Amino acid sequence: MSEIVKEYAKGEDFAVIWKPRKCIHSEICVKTLPEVYKPKDKPWIRPENAAVEALKKQIDQCPSGALTYRDSGASAGDEPQAAAQIKAKVIPGGPVLFEGDIALEVNGENRKLEGSNAFCRCGASTNKPFCDGSHRKIDFDS
Repeated sequence: MSEIVKEYAKGEDFAVIWKPRKCIHSEICVKTLPEVYKPKDKPWIRPENAAVEALKKQIDQCPSGALTYRDSGASAGDEPQAAAQIKAKVIPGGPVLFEGDIALEVNGENRKLEGSNAFCRCGASTNKPFCDGSHRKIDFDS
């Protein structure tokens, strides 16, 4: 299954990028910048409602990596450094988060994952091996 990627431009140099299948619905985006993220509206992301620095700061907090950004106006020194290792963090009652570049094979399909990715621990996700937030519906507590 191909990955859906949506891009929401703020001018010519900056865009918010959203990968819906990676989203674990932590709501950090909505709680941090409610004027930008409006889940009931279409389009639901409105980057024009915040400054680029505020958007970057919020996107860097996205636990699943569903939100990223493209900043073609940034200088070379502003680019984040690539992770030298993979980091993992178990979220109590939720997924395990992996940070770094990962080569993943699922059902014979090879994928390259970058940044932050949330993997299901509860078994209820409809997007396995990725978390889709289903742990909340089943009161997963482990």
